[in-house]
Amino acid sequence: MKKLFIIGIGSLTGSKISQLAKNHYEIFGSYNLRNPKIEYVNSLKFDISKNESLEKILNKISPDVIINCTALNNVDYCENHPDEAKKINSNFLKELSQISNIANMKLVHLSTDSVFDGTKQTSYVESDIPNPINIYGKTKLMGEKFVLNYPKNLVVRASVLYGLLPKKIQSLDTSSKKPMNFVQWLISKLSRNEEVNIITDELSTPIMADDFANSILHLILKNKIGLFHSAPNIQISRYDFSLKLANYLKLDTDLINPTTTQNLGRSVQTALNKCLSSDRLKSTDFNFMTLNQSFNLLRQQMKN
Repeated sequence: MKKLFIIGIGSLTGSKISQLAKNHYEIFGSYNLRNPKIEYVNSLKFDISKNESLEKILNKISPDVIINCTALNNVDYCENHPDEAKKINSNFLKELSQISNIANMKLVHLSTDSVFDGTKQTSYVESDIPNPINIYGKTKLMGEKFVLNYPKNLVVRASVLYGLLPKKIQSLDTSSKKPMNFVQWLISKLSRNEEVNIITDELSTPIMADDFANSILHLILKNKIGLFHSAPNIQISRYDFSLKLANYLKLDTDLINPTTTQNLGRSVQTALNKCLSSDRLKSTDFNFMTLNQSFNLLRQQMKN
């Protein structure tokens, strides 16, 4: 059986990919702070910010495919710690790309809509020219370029990613500097009857991590290369998304207050159009879940 090595096995997407891929690959994974302790994963502790042993680890495991699920993805933190953001989101990818290429390993890297400035009036396609407006986007774009320097590699971008981590690791710290995704945060707030202020002026194509992981595995099994966007056929504001989710889960929508990006008073600039087009991925015979299907899966996972 071929080998798959997931860097960041304790991440939301990494843990989901491991579940989906276990019938196709022998799975290895690395973690830093969040060890998911998955029985079918050969896990090891590895801090990518101190990656002296990266080449040794990869040569020992000798995986056919590597998926990098790690990132410093707290936008505000990256803005205030640019050197650290560059080290994790860019420099690590430079070294990883070089090592994997020499060893003839396929490298799959996960990226973001933040490589765009958000001024386009329609959804972004893969051929659109990136123009990141914050440190997070700039460092992620640099990482993409390092990965795509080599022809057999794959980069998959997503917009707003959401989902539930396995319960046993939900409370563990994460080195991503982002302890929970938007939906986890929203559900936790509304479940405690706490009011939330949600922006109305940012459009995105939110995707559940299970669907994102499924699209990544689909592309790998199809042996696709290059750049793909992974996003369902929906364009929605954070506010409207929050109302729909709260309604579906029978949470109190009166706790959700509309606001604007400007009124939130964030110091970092972010794009107002985060929408991605997935026509290229759909042409490979992949079908995304609808929003209601995603919400239904989320509800089942909450019960379990």
